[in-house]
Amino acid sequence: MRFAHLLPVLALGAVVFTSSCKDDEDHNHIDIMFLEPGNDETVADASDVHIHVRFEAEMENHNVEVRLNPEGDATDLILDIDQHDHDAVVDIEADVDLSAYPAGTEFHVEAVACEDHDCGETVESDIHFKIP
Repeated sequence: MRFAHLLPVLALGAVVFTSSCKDDEDHNHIDIMFLEPGNDETVADASDVHIHVRFEAEMENHNVEVRLNPEGDATDLILDIDQHDHDAVVDIEADVDLSAYPAGTEFHVEAVACEDHDCGETVESDIHFKIP
């Protein structure tokens, strides 16, 4: 008989716990930082371009993506990294050879992060850089 009295309390506790987890997850802000190259930078060596993007989450990251293509040509996808990670800080790094492109070519780096596990809300940022 005593167990029957505990059921409503346990059910209420489960609802509160579930609600508080979802509420925390709704406020998981993520900052995207482009560490290399810098925005509007002309890199020193087109044959050895280091791409470094950092995702810093208040709680944890979920899915993060980094894409690199020549400006205006999204079909020429040079870098396409998708990573599922639950760390608060995620660094994506890659070295690419862009020497096959003409001098002065501008490139677009786009980063996307999911603020929740279902990717219902995303944060996006991008930069541009050139090769000599």
